[in-house]
Amino acid sequence: MKHALIFVLLTNLLLAACALSQRPQSADQSRPSTEGTSSFAVAAAKITDACSLMPVDFVQRLVPGASAPESERFPPRCTIRNGKSALEITMDTGPADPINGAEFIPGLAQGGYVERLSPKSPGDVYLTVILGQDSNQTNHNLHVEVAGWDGKDHKDDAIAIARDILAHLH
Repeated sequence: MKHALIFVLLTNLLLAACALSQRPQSADQSRPSTEGTSSFAVAAAKITDACSLMPVDFVQRLVPGASAPESERFPPRCTIRNGKSALEITMDTGPADPINGAEFIPGLAQGGYVERLSPKSPGDVYLTVILGQDSNQTNHNLHVEVAGWDGKDHKDDAIAIARDILAHLH
């Protein structure tokens, strides 16, 4: 009887170990790695004027007739508006955590996450791009917000703007 009980316990332990090793990765395990120094983060740490990164061709197309850019220094932010639409980019030092409910976008530095700003304007988006860590192990992020209030989906616009900015940071 004692040997049968030991056999059952060992069998259950082996089955539990097999089940654990075959589980799908959790969200934490599938997140992009933020270890090591990122050239994007190092370049982002040097930015003092986010308006210097604003892609002019997108401004003309998405915010025609816009007023002068509004620049903030802490954190570096640039906002352009025309009364009907707005485009904003921000560089900050924040956690490299995924945003709950946001759509993961691969191929942007260490990954990006798109959020829809409002159920009333589902095409208006807020994109967070995880740039990585600088040499001081500080996390850096790029944020691109496109709000057109025009019923168009601006997800691709936000991604294209982020790619343009990343090309300038690289």
